[in-house]
Amino acid sequence: MTYSQIPPDPETPRRIAFAIMALAGLALSGCAAYSPEALLHRYEGGVINSAPPPAPGLQSPWPNLATVPARPVSLSPAAQTAIRTRLEAANRGQNSLGGHLPASPKQAPPAPAVPPLRLGFAPRGAVLSSTQVALLRGFAARRGGHPVIAAGFAPADEPESLRLALLRATAVANALEAAGVPPSDIRIEALAGGRGGVAQVIYPRDLSTTPDAQDRS
Repeated sequence: MTYSQIPPDPETPRRIAFAIMALAGLALSGCAAYSPEALLHRYEGGVINSAPPPAPGLQSPWPNLATVPARPVSLSPAAQTAIRTRLEAANRGQNSLGGHLPASPKQAPPAPAVPPLRLGFAPRGAVLSSTQVALLRGFAARRGGHPVIAAGFAPADEPESLRLALLRATAVANALEAAGVPPSDIRIEALAGGRGGVAQVIYPRDLSTTPDAQDRS
């Protein structure tokens, strides 16, 4: 068996070098397409390398020194001390608590409380006299818009004492309504114990107050 030797081609090394350079160029171009700078430009809008905006006033004309105000005159130490004293006094006056509190308005004296009006009834009776009706009319005029209690009492040993007490309370309430008191401002109470009846003004502190049993017959 015989072997023949092919003489080397002088262009082969050059071709190999060219192929290597071509492959390297393709690799570098692929890396450049995905470089960090290219990605940053893609997401930041590509303005990183842009020129910065001009400084404000760069194109404005130079200032005219003739328009600059004159230098203020220096104050003497005595004048500075006087100004400082006035400012400190004004500051103390503003920060003091009494300087910010308005004068308290003079409050009108409270109206005198209307005392309860005690009323007597005849034994086993529930009818008011004309004098008592007139007294209830004056009582209604002095109540000052407050609600009132119309209460009636009857001795516990009387037959149907609670019914008699309710009739007396109703008589007082009817007289108050006739005197101008709205029915919504009248609270009727009846108690089987005591005697007579009473009309009493309900003040805010007396909302739970119940008139005492009366001693009049």
